[in-house]
Amino acid sequence: MTKKQSDMPRLWHSQWQRTRTDIMQETSISLLQRIADDASDDDWKRLIEIYRPFMYQRISSYPILVNQSENIVQEVLCVLVRELPDFQRQRTGSFRAFLRGVVLNQLRYAMRRAQKTPLAAGQIDKLTEHIEQLADPNSRETADFDRHHDHAVFFHAASIVRAEVKPDTWKAFQKHVLEGMPAAAVAQELGVTVNVVLLAKSRLTRRIREEIRGLVE
Repeated sequence: MTKKQSDMPRLWHSQWQRTRTDIMQETSISLLQRIADDASDDDWKRLIEIYRPFMYQRISSYPILVNQSENIVQEVLCVLVRELPDFQRQRTGSFRAFLRGVVLNQLRYAMRRAQKTPLAAGQIDKLTEHIEQLADPNSRETADFDRHHDHAVFFHAASIVRAEVKPDTWKAFQKHVLEGMPAAAVAQELGVTVNVVLLAKSRLTRRIREEIRGLVE
């Protein structure tokens, strides 16, 4: 993991959460629409770049299924390839709910396979109960899934934008928006004006929002 990647996930204070949420709520489904209309190889590649790591991390968090994680991810991707062209967004977050349902179904299949292995029945029953929480939109497991989903999408977009701007511009954005430092304090630390910091916030927030419009919500 590069330094650029490693220093972002730890920025989880309230302002960072609000900024991420505000941007996510305004996302569109242009990537999904392109896939529904006539997906290019680049469209599918982009979808996989975002979602393969996210799904692998979520699935491998279940101890019994660690050895099956890659196969389960592949099965989920196969379902997406088959069903996404017909997917219709009904409300904010519906793709996320759709993805969660696909993952849940594949986890169920995996648990049925696990029942044929010499694992203690108690282990399987406990994990099955845990996994089934994904069927409840109000469960803690669903909230955790949704939170990690949104972070994966935002992080991917922010990483793209970070590569486009000068280091000092990103640093101003990171310290003010992601770390929650007052604009005046950031300006003093970086030796720039407050206006420069606020412009960095406005510009990069807009760019991340634009990038997410090319992704999914």
